[in-house]
Amino acid sequence: MNAPVRVRVLGLGMIAPGALRPARALEPPAEPFPDWFDTQALLPGRGYRKLPPACRYLLAAARSALDDTGTWFAGLSPRDRAAVIGGNNAGAALQDDFDRTVIATGAADLSPARVPYMALSMFGGRLAPEHGLQALVLTTNSPAVAGLEAVQTAARALAAGRATAVLAGAVEDRPTPVQGGGSAHDLGAAVLVCVQEGVSVAGERAYGHCSVRGAFVGAAGGVPETSDVLDPLWKELLADGRPVARIDAVLDDSPAGAAVARWLTARAGDRAVTILTRPPGSGSLAPLRRVVGRMAAGTAERAVVLAVSAHGHVSIADVLPGTAGVP
Repeated sequence: MNAPVRVRVLGLGMIAPGALRPARALEPPAEPFPDWFDTQALLPGRGYRKLPPACRYLLAAARSALDDTGTWFAGLSPRDRAAVIGGNNAGAALQDDFDRTVIATGAADLSPARVPYMALSMFGGRLAPEHGLQALVLTTNSPAVAGLEAVQTAARALAAGRATAVLAGAVEDRPTPVQGGGSAHDLGAAVLVCVQEGVSVAGERAYGHCSVRGAFVGAAGGVPETSDVLDPLWKELLADGRPVARIDAVLDDSPAGAAVARWLTARAGDRAVTILTRPPGSGSLAPLRRVVGRMAAGTAERAVVLAVSAHGHVSIADVLPGTAGVP
């Protein structure tokens, strides 16, 4: 089995109610108060006010993450800059509004500024003109795991030499109540500025290292089968001998979520475990928010962030905070 590729994280951005900076990413999600997102303060400049909310969250998180890296990114050629952004419900409420407008009064009443966001790829794609990204801009879409999968895809792109720096992130907006409503775990955006492991960057301030493993346990989530799939990943993760101090698990109450929870209970040992339970079909921000929080915590404790979707997709992020190298 080939070990997953690690990225080195040079910048962090976090935009969510009650967590407008990475150091607060581990705090319990808060219900948004009116005007919690101050567009003028978080996105100074023209042309943002009419963008969909999720697009503004992502632009603000990316800007914050890049500001965190100093002037280094601005010196890169646009052909070396890329982004991979995960999402699930970023455009759900917007598309519901489109449908209702077309039914009620016709397509002519759709907002020209928002119509392009019928395509979910536009939420990540909006970063390209904003930051001169010409290497690649990809979008990963799935419940729960898309944000972690964005980091995994970014690592592969860096290892393949497709870019020098990749903005890897997740963005979510809550769907309407009739669509399920979602939770405060999944409102906002998180962005990591990633470079390939081993590549030096002048003046860098590295937050740490991260790699992501993916697996599929199936929607039924039978316990023996879950163990067959996840045990090899767990063994591989522990193979370098560095202790895992903390496990953050983002689960739902689906059969797959329950099976992974039982598997995790049997292997957690004396590690500190934090379980976040959300409805099936939720967004992909919460797991990446935990990665940002662990990176920003200022400790050297190795942490694992695990997410599972009701469909049976599992992502496991290995988070190594700190500036020390890895074996």
